[in-house]
Amino acid sequence: MPRLIRRRPLAERIKAWLNPFDLLLWLSEELDSSDWDQWQNDWSTSVGIALNIVFLIARANAGSRSRRRGDDVFGDEVTQGGFTAWLATFIVHILSLLSIINALYTFYRRRHYRLFESPIDAVPSTPSAHRVRVNSSPLSSSPLRFLSSMLTADNAEGRSHPDAARDVWELAVWDPAPISLRLFCLLSPGHVALYWLFLPTAITDPRPSTTVVTTIVLSALLSTQLTMLQWSFSQQAKDSTVVHKEVLNEYDTKFVHPRTRPLVRDVGTQYSSHGTSSTGRGFPNM
Repeated sequence: MPRLIRRRPLAERIKAWLNPFDLLLWLSEELDSSDWDQWQNDWSTSVGIALNIVFLIARANAGSRSRRRGDDVFGDEVTQGGFTAWLATFIVHILSLLSIINALYTFYRRRHYRLFESPIDAVPSTPSAHRVRVNSSPLSSSPLRFLSSMLTADNAEGRSHPDAARDVWELAVWDPAPISLRLFCLLSPGHVALYWLFLPTAITDPRPSTTVVTTIVLSALLSTQLTMLQWSFSQQAKDSTVVHKEVLNEYDTKFVHPRTRPLVRDVGTQYSSHGTSSTGRGFPNM
């Protein structure tokens, strides 16, 4: 058995084990490395519909724990199950919080690109571009990066004259995860607000079933609208990629290839020195 040179103290090992940044790093790597496209095609729609059904049922049963009967003369209260109402309220709050977090993550996620060959004096025509230090770490999207960008947005360094040897333009491109975008289309904060406004039905509502059906129809309409918008935008991005690829292909075929690999042929010239003599030059024969 090899001799143990140095063991980390127990306090440091416990701190390393309880460090939340390791968990966040692992979660970020899983979100970036997993095959979300295949998972989205197989399960995202089913999971979104299931979450809507669970939220609808939980919100419908998350009313007050005691209700009065409409035709009760003495005003006796009808007490509902306490645990059922508490569980339904807990599920409603959890799903509402997850919907808001997913919406924020969907619209906040960025992929950063640095334009090293772009002149620093020429400002890119997009609000997503900003100047950063060349030697700064290209961190991914994180709350710390968002706070640091807010704190350093209006300082003297940000307003200073750009230096080509020190600064570079960085472009923050919106890059939502496919699963987050699909879940946003199926269970957005708009769906949550719709359920909170219409459910549970009031006791004085003369047609509670109509209210529930109206809520379901509006939710389905909102989901369909967002899903069609997301599908159309994705299809447009794919079509634009094909068009750009074909434009580059035509440019290479018609302009680049004829100049880098021109068509040539071997041509030889032949002449004979038999007819060239002194007589031909006008000298007298000797």
